[in-house]
Amino acid sequence: MKTHLLYLLVLTSLFLGACSSGRSALKKGNYYEATLQATKRLRQAPEHEKASNVLKEAYPLAIDDLKKSIERTKASSAIQKWNTIYDYMIQANHLAHEILHCPGARKLIPTPFEYSVSTLENIKEEAVKERYQNALSLYQSGGRKNAKRAIEELEKLLEMAPQHQAAKKLLNDAEKVAMLHIVVEMLPYKHKSYELSDEAFRSNINRHIRSLDKKYKYIKVYTPEQAERLPFNPDQVITVDWKSFTVGNTRQKQIEREVTSQDSVKIGETTIEGIIYPVYDKVKAQLNINIMEIISTGTMIIEAKDFSDYHVLDSHSPSGSYTWHYEWGSFNGDERALSEEELVLCKNKPPIMPSPQFLFTELTKPLYKQTERWFDRYFRKCQ
Repeated sequence: MKTHLLYLLVLTSLFLGACSSGRSALKKGNYYEATLQATKRLRQAPEHEKASNVLKEAYPLAIDDLKKSIERTKASSAIQKWNTIYDYMIQANHLAHEILHCPGARKLIPTPFEYSVSTLENIKEEAVKERYQNALSLYQSGGRKNAKRAIEELEKLLEMAPQHQAAKKLLNDAEKVAMLHIVVEMLPYKHKSYELSDEAFRSNINRHIRSLDKKYKYIKVYTPEQAERLPFNPDQVITVDWKSFTVGNTRQKQIEREVTSQDSVKIGETTIEGIIYPVYDKVKAQLNINIMEIISTGTMIIEAKDFSDYHVLDSHSPSGSYTWHYEWGSFNGDERALSEEELVLCKNKPPIMPSPQFLFTELTKPLYKQTERWFDRYFRKCQ
């Protein structure tokens, strides 16, 4: 019973919400939205009195507003005059479509106002011409920013007139101007003492750059090899290079301390009046702990340069470190004096030293994160 009551309350609240939202829009003077909401409500409940009243009052006002807006726009010198008029006409016809496809609304307004197909086509033709001229003007103004604005205009135009050949050609030309061609060069790492490979680092960075190349519409990335085959010069070159790297800075220390068991343990037996009793006490041991650390540090330099004169547009120097840490130990005395952790430590053997390549690879991980963030920021700025 309670469940059914709750269900009815929810339905009632939704019912009231739908009705009041139409009235609310009407009171605020949003006649277009009030008409749509009332029509939607009548689709659910064709005889709904309040929605019917909203529709009968709001619809004539919505059409009157749209017609007046069209006349004002016709008399203006707005840049997008015909496109604005076309949008108003589409809105008027949308209201008619909604009413005609709702029996409850159609009963109240059997012949809603509509603009004819020929009228719409004539206005649409003017809107297409207007948008093309706006796009052409932006394109002829020059620069990436204007080219991108021209592209936005042309994409909207082609939604209205998909076969507009001049718009297609202009779009192709604008996309060429808007596109930023960037060569990314990952310079190989060289060390005077070690032969080290940064292949994992380079692979991860290249993978991330490829994802950005797909993400940003107006940026195209090339490798140096790809750039050599281009029929034009790129706009920018980004170099990623190693500035410095140090491996093998070793620190070692030894800690000696006496440890005592936390609890008393059996250390022997004693006989009293012929009865053997265990003897308990805390035990001690001398613990020796060896700690070895090998610290590796590195710094990179990332520079974005204009290809025409190679002046630096942006730069960043990611830096980081990696510390390889190992502990092992030994003890003299009673093993039971050691904690579990100390006992494990004493079972460790002296370390096998990590290779320079391992240390180098681990160091590149924090540097990769910094490099990745820089590329994210820079490409976002360039887009």
